Amino acid sequence: MKFLITVVAIAPPTFLYAWIVRQVDRFEKEPVGYLIAAFAWGALPAIILALILQIALQVPTSILLGESLSAEFVSTAVNAPVTEEILKGLAVAIIYLTRRREFDGWVDGIVYGATAGFGFAYVENIFYLMGTDSTEGWVGLFFLRVLILGFMHGFWTALTGIGFGVARHMRNPFGKVVVIAIGLISAITAHLIHNGSLVLAEASSGLTVLLAILNYLFLGILLLVLGIVAAANDRKLMRKYLEDEVPHIITPDEYAGLCSTSYHAQSRFRMAPKKKRAFIQAAAELAQKKFQLAQMGEEHGNSAEIVKMREVLRKLSTSSLA
Repeated sequence: MKFLITVVAIAPPTFLYAWIVRQVDRFEKEPVGYLIAAFAWGALPAIILALILQIALQVPTSILLGESLSAEFVSTAVNAPVTEEILKGLAVAIIYLTRRREFDGWVDGIVYGATAGFGFAYVENIFYLMGTDSTEGWVGLFFLRVLILGFMHGFWTALTGIGFGVARHMRNPFGKVVVIAIGLISAITAHLIHNGSLVLAEASSGLTVLLAILNYLFLGILLLVLGIVAAANDRKLMRKYLEDEVPHIITPDEYAGLCSTSYHAQSRFRMAPKKKRAFIQAAAELAQKKFQLAQMGEEHGNSAEIVKMREVLRKLSTSSLA
């Protein structure tokens, strides 16, 4: 019964976090199937392999440092971040290498990375909560790990995702490796600082809560900024790459609505909400593919994808009714 309650209780906040991160990509949502795959990777292979590696690393750590604060610090603040961020980051790497068409840049990297991180956190939190021996202990740990610190695994792996996203439109192979490495090292470092701070603050619950509040304040501001920057970038791409689609594919009013946040421009969309969302998604995908063709060439058939997306957009546009 405890296991069932734990599994069910953790699910809503975890999926809420994943939904929030997905909203960073306002115009071109990633395929749900890929997000499920990223979540599943974090929840199963990543956490199983991380446990195996951490158990293996615990042996030399104990031999060298014994049962000391230093040993706890190394295990928690060094071994865990290194193994976990590398293994969670593999989800992003697999999508980057095998599904390049659905990996358009740093925003996609954030979404895929964070989703893998939330999958990892979901199962890890089950382990921790199942280890409690009282209702009070379960509630306290749930509040701390799931509600207060529940976003952290997603945030760390999102940094790795940013590295892959920046590399997406680079031509220099060495440069790709460098920015991906910077993303991974940033994830490990942020994870290390967080875990290390918790170990050192363990004796003071007030300090731990303060640290958690600062974490969320930083994350809230960061998500807001990322959402604004991502939306502005998408509008910039649509302004540049959809201009020549007017008036044959989309109408001037629709183009203005895609490129502006003003109420006047948005009111020009004469579509039902569901159709409007599909239209904006198709427009963002067409602009992204035209950008990729300009930056990277054909790759795996960008021209064919452009023709396909242009036809989808034409059918959704009110220009097709004229």
